[in-house]
Amino acid sequence: MNNPSLTDDLAYVRDLAEAGQQSPLLGGRFLVWWGGLMTLAYAGHYLIVSDVLKVGDAAYGILWSVFGVVGLVGYFTLVKTMPADKPGQSSATNKVEASVWMIAGFSLFAYFITLTIKAFLGGDATAGFMGSLPLVFTAYAIGLFTSGAIARNTVLKAAGYGALGMIVVSTLFSDTLFIWAVAALGAFLTAFLPGLLMLMREPKSIV
Repeated sequence: MNNPSLTDDLAYVRDLAEAGQQSPLLGGRFLVWWGGLMTLAYAGHYLIVSDVLKVGDAAYGILWSVFGVVGLVGYFTLVKTMPADKPGQSSATNKVEASVWMIAGFSLFAYFITLTIKAFLGGDATAGFMGSLPLVFTAYAIGLFTSGAIARNTVLKAAGYGALGMIVVSTLFSDTLFIWAVAALGAFLTAFLPGLLMLMREPKSIV
C-alpha cells in the first residue's frame, strides 16, 4: 500500500540532501588567508636559510612568531566578519568542511607547539621542523580531497591530489635548503589558488 504522505516526506528529505550536497562551500576565504600566509612564510624562511637576506638566526623566530600572531588574528577576524546571509552555512557539506579542517589544523598545531616547547626546553627540534612539510601537505591533502569529494568540487579534489604529490616532492627535498622554496610553491598551488577560485564562485548573499 502506497502512503502519499510517506512518499512526500521521503522526496522532501531527498531534495534537502541534494540541495545540501550542491550548496556552495564557504571556506575559500580561509584557504586564501592561510595559503597566502604560508606561501609568504615559507618563502621568507627560504630567503633566510639560503642567506639571501643576510640576517641572523633570530630572524626565524621573528618570522614564525609574526606568522602565528597575524595568522590567528586574521583567522578570527574572518570568522567574525563572515556574512550571516551566506547561503549554505548550515549545509552538511560546509559542516564537514569545517570539521575536517578544524581537526587538521589542531593536529598541526599540536605537532608544532610540541616542537616549540622542546626547543625552548633545550632539546634539538631541528629535524622535527625540517621533516614537517610532508605532514603539513598530508593535512592539506586530507582536508582538500574530503571537502572536494563531499561537495563534488573538482577544484578541491584536484588540489588534494596536488597536495598528495607535494608529500612526495617535499620528502625528496627534505634534506636540502631548497625544501622551503618547494613548500612555498606547494602552499600557493594547493591552498591559496584553490581558495581564490572558491572565493570567486561564492554567492554574494541569499537570493
